[in-house]
Amino acid sequence: MKRFIAGFSVLFLWAGATWATGSEDKLALLEAAVEGDTTAQYTLAETYAEEAGIHDLFDQDIELLKKAVHWYEKAAEKGHTPSQKALASIYLFPLDDAPPEWSTKWLPLAKKLVDKGDRKAQYDLARYYSFPHNCDTRFRQCLNRAIGLYGGLLKDLPPGQATVFRAFEISPRKITRQEIETEIARLKAMDPEAQEKQSAMDSLLYSTRKSGSLQALVGLGDRWAAPDSAEASISMAKKAYEYAAEKNHPEAQMKYAGILYQHAKGIGDYQNAYLWAMAATMNGYPSAPELLAKITQKLPEEDLPAMEAEAKRAINTLGE
Repeated sequence: MKRFIAGFSVLFLWAGATWATGSEDKLALLEAAVEGDTTAQYTLAETYAEEAGIHDLFDQDIELLKKAVHWYEKAAEKGHTPSQKALASIYLFPLDDAPPEWSTKWLPLAKKLVDKGDRKAQYDLARYYSFPHNCDTRFRQCLNRAIGLYGGLLKDLPPGQATVFRAFEISPRKITRQEIETEIARLKAMDPEAQEKQSAMDSLLYSTRKSGSLQALVGLGDRWAAPDSAEASISMAKKAYEYAAEKNHPEAQMKYAGILYQHAKGIGDYQNAYLWAMAATMNGYPSAPELLAKITQKLPEEDLPAMEAEAKRAINTLGE
């Protein structure tokens, strides 16, 4: 019975391997992979990955890629380094329709590869720890990890060698010693507490936007716009108001116009404030006409007719 099940498994997988139809050699490869041959598993995964279009950023076949990942994982479980590297690349930037667990598998795999001396994984892990939202502890500790990983790349570099990664090892362009030294200096100069605060606000804004509640976004903008708030941030208040304003929320339009007007640094800010005050006025917000009149005084009179026509045209597209 066990032999029958193994045979059935091969035939089932064979049916999914459209590229293998009529090929005894590839059927033998599939049989070897099912029997646990690591090299066969890796080779089979590579074939599926190519069929999936893994090198095509815009047209990958997720079902074939899942088959590739299945066989990469089988080989990687036995410590097969090339399979682990292939998985790391897939997990790091998963497709939108990829299984959600793929993204969670990258970090432990990257750490394993770093322990094996993989320089690409070391670079990717350093970048990962450079962002507060990736940190599971105090950000200062993550910064130190990132600095240490970057420093390790330079430490292993031969004296006088300027290139750390050649073109297409990490990105289309080469990565130099100077770039990594500059990044280390930037990380050392960071204020971890400020970065953690910013990351928390970014996460809150994202979750509030995802909730779909425009009134909640306006409340968030109010919270950040309050000058006596411990979380005061004009830039974040603008983002919260702007998103709701673009969805045609009159109160958000009014408050976004107001904050742009109050903190204007040039004619462009007054023009933007004019647009949103006009939108709030057209939507019947009570105090909007008064604000619109104030903003108008900051703009060249001869430009107003064209600006009004352009503003009305733009406003008619809001919420689309």
